[in-house]
Amino acid sequence: GGSGNGTGSGGVNGGGVDAGSVTGAGAGTGVDGGPTVVPPPSVLSPPDPCTSNAPGPRKLWRLSGPEFSASIHSIFGDTAGSAPVAAVFSDPTTLGFSIDANSLLVQGLNASQLEDSAEAIAAWAASSGKLSQFATCAATATGAPASSCATSFIQAFGRRAFRTTLAASDARIASYSKIFMAGSSNSDGAQAVISAMLQSPYFLYRSELGVQKSTGFSLTAFEVATNLAYLLTGNTPDDTLLTAADSVTSGSLTMTSMVDQQSQRLLAKTAPSNATAVMGFMNGWLGLPRLFTTAKDATVFVLSSALQNDMATESQDLILEAFNGSGSIGSVLTANHSFINKELATFYGLPSSITSGLSTTFSSVPYAGTTRDPGLLATGTILNGYARPNTDSPTQRGHMIRSRMLCQDISPPPAGLNTTFMPSTTVETTRDHFVNSHSVGVCYSCHKLMDWIGFAFESYDGWGRYRTTDNTLPINNAGTVYVDPEGNNPSVTGLSGSGSLSAYLAQSDDVERCMMRYWSYYAYGTSSWKQDACTYDSIYSAASSNGFALQSVLMGIIHAPNFTTRVQDQ
Repeated sequence: GGSGNGTGSGGVNGGGVDAGSVTGAGAGTGVDGGPTVVPPPSVLSPPDPCTSNAPGPRKLWRLSGPEFSASIHSIFGDTAGSAPVAAVFSDPTTLGFSIDANSLLVQGLNASQLEDSAEAIAAWAASSGKLSQFATCAATATGAPASSCATSFIQAFGRRAFRTTLAASDARIASYSKIFMAGSSNSDGAQAVISAMLQSPYFLYRSELGVQKSTGFSLTAFEVATNLAYLLTGNTPDDTLLTAADSVTSGSLTMTSMVDQQSQRLLAKTAPSNATAVMGFMNGWLGLPRLFTTAKDATVFVLSSALQNDMATESQDLILEAFNGSGSIGSVLTANHSFINKELATFYGLPSSITSGLSTTFSSVPYAGTTRDPGLLATGTILNGYARPNTDSPTQRGHMIRSRMLCQDISPPPAGLNTTFMPSTTVETTRDHFVNSHSVGVCYSCHKLMDWIGFAFESYDGWGRYRTTDNTLPINNAGTVYVDPEGNNPSVTGLSGSGSLSAYLAQSDDVERCMMRYWSYYAYGTSSWKQDACTYDSIYSAASSNGFALQSVLMGIIHAPNFTTRVQDQ
């Protein structure tokens, strides 16, 4: 992305302070002086071949709506969430995520909303006693403002808002001092500075511009710390991370040591950010929140919010077990157990020998001797999220596997084609209904790539309940992964055991590579760039040496040259 156009006294690339708002950011500057916006990707394009081991280009990256809100609450230590943070941004979803750097823009209407929000937050900070945490003098509401107070407040608040230490020589201090000193008191001046800083591109954008070194650019310690914080915590850097960046800047700590030490701290199993670090990605990659958004026909079955929450906990616990225990995506798919409580076990129809020993808390329960398939694909999260309102959907379930786990694109239906799925007029299984409806005309070429994978899920209905019959007829859960990434047509049966869909995916190198690319997109905010295969090769090499453990994939992304270095804009 480019630098955007500031409406204050200077944009980010200009080195000055922008006390106003940003009206746009994209790939560069258009002929009319406005941003040139790069269209968001609709699919992951093939990697650009690696010939130079070059990282990606420099960019600016607007905070997402959740990051914007979390950052403001964090800056003020607002654990109660009482700050009046407006919902300024409506982030577009691209490839399952709302993080695309070329799609996250600050546009005209946002500028007005940002101003109103910033002023309201500044007033709240004063009335809630939040000013003194940055400078004791800032709480003084009477008498003329003091220049010494202005400097102290600007450096303290600016450090948190701009995610960097403001040296005494920083030109922004003088610019913001003028704003502070124009107030009627220290408190009034501090509120004006807060309002201005919360509209500045230094707050609204994550900078990945770096400092030129030879033919490339090295990101600053604060830029790296910022990227690390938002990737792992979804929030602004805390004081510990900013202090570590200070140490790198002063030369008392290496960049590699900072990245390793802080990653270890933020990814510790007991850290609040542990789940955020991995689930932020997994939710977007596999569409796990669809559990809560997929429409359900309450006349068939009412899925309570309590059961939905239990299902979400089950799938998250399976993923976190692997992430924190050197497990891979393969071990998540082929686990011989799951994490359930009594209510979920009862819903799943597990035998009383299991349910009688459970309570409201979640336990790891082996599924040996039961009809239930263990592993992620057989969780209620997946089975409910990819289903129709009144039944299951082999098409949706197969499309998820094809597009999200194998990185193979499925073309949309031809324009004008009636895609309404009509109810069956005969007694037949869901499988037969889909075969009979989709095996004719122009539909078959695409539905063959989805439905026949989805048939492996047929032992489960649209709510995730195990079944041996469907519409009184026997279940057939045999499927075929037609034209997989290797050009093969492997047969699969069910969701667990030898020959199952889960077993096929668990041993597939294509799944590992696909996950790695989506995770890179989530971490870097862009899906492709010149020489991007160099970055993917680096991540793959690091992860493969550790059995593709989930945490090693994430650390491979963080250790890749693209995380700390850049090339000139391309």
